[in-house]
Amino acid sequence: MMYIVQAKRRFFSALLAAVTMGFLVGCEPAKETSYTNSMGQEASHETQSKMHAALSFYYSIYRENNLSKAKEFASQRLSQLLEHYGSVSAVQRYVLNRYFDRVEISIDPASFDAYLNRDDEQRVTLVFDGRYDGEMVKDRRDIVLVKENNAWRVDQILDPRYRP
Repeated sequence: MMYIVQAKRRFFSALLAAVTMGFLVGCEPAKETSYTNSMGQEASHETQSKMHAALSFYYSIYRENNLSKAKEFASQRLSQLLEHYGSVSAVQRYVLNRYFDRVEISIDPASFDAYLNRDDEQRVTLVFDGRYDGEMVKDRRDIVLVKENNAWRVDQILDPRYRP
């Protein structure tokens, strides 16, 4: 009888150790998304950094409804503007001039271009495909990314009415 009790204790101890190890292994840091170019090839680290900043900025606003997170991917100048408007709804209305109930956002990989011939500024085109009030909405927007504190940040949202 004593042997059965000891065997059960060992079994439960081993089970607890296995479960604990499973949780620890499952707690690896999240891997950064890998972005590809139009040919399906993985983009360079520099390009991936730019794409990550642009997509994270917009996803923070449109999917996560989180202005604080959006400011992490915005330049100091744009961050101050977002702070001025104070809410995601106001930013969507006055800064981005677009609402979505649900949206998929992608980047035109061929759109990366130096902005005003500066190496630390890039013009990028984002493609929005979503729904608002039951209607399909497709849009393209140009933004300017700047290198600030060794990281790429969204600095400007260019007005689509003046698109070249």
